[in-house]
Amino acid sequence: MLSDHEQERFLRLWADAQPAVAAFVHSVVRDSAAAKDVLQETALVLFRRFGDYDGGRPFLAWALGVAKLQVLGFRRDEARSLVTFDTELFDQFTVAWAEQAPAVSQQSVALELCLERMAARPRQLLRWRYFEDLKSEEIASRLGSKSAVVRVTLQRLREQLRECVEKQLRLEGRAW
Repeated sequence: MLSDHEQERFLRLWADAQPAVAAFVHSVVRDSAAAKDVLQETALVLFRRFGDYDGGRPFLAWALGVAKLQVLGFRRDEARSLVTFDTELFDQFTVAWAEQAPAVSQQSVALELCLERMAARPRQLLRWRYFEDLKSEEIASRLGSKSAVVRVTLQRLREQLRECVEKQLRLEGRAW
């Protein structure tokens, strides 16, 4: 059992690494619910094995290694999966992701800030499209609008978010 201090240390490290690990898992496990399950299993394994963590190594690299194993286990257990991974290619992908993860995490934080600053209705449109995975036709039906209008509105919102994220990263002294 981890001491209170070790649990707190784990939580701090996981809070920093979780967005990058989640993005990695979601990039290779396309089913959103399955990706959430894999991410949750990854967090449990990391917590249970935190006593084995070598503090001399970056936590994110260790977490991504565990996530990779969880994804491979998911793929092995997923009998209906049509996608197969070349192990060497998957190893390269994991290494590349670890290199890009800090920038992705910064972009995620900037995106969250930009979303928080949006008015409620545009934020709801984005939530329906990207978090609930509704198609423009379904959103239009909810709004009593036309799907073409929804598509144009979403395109404009994506552009606003892109500009906001770029501005936020520039303000923080980070390149896009």
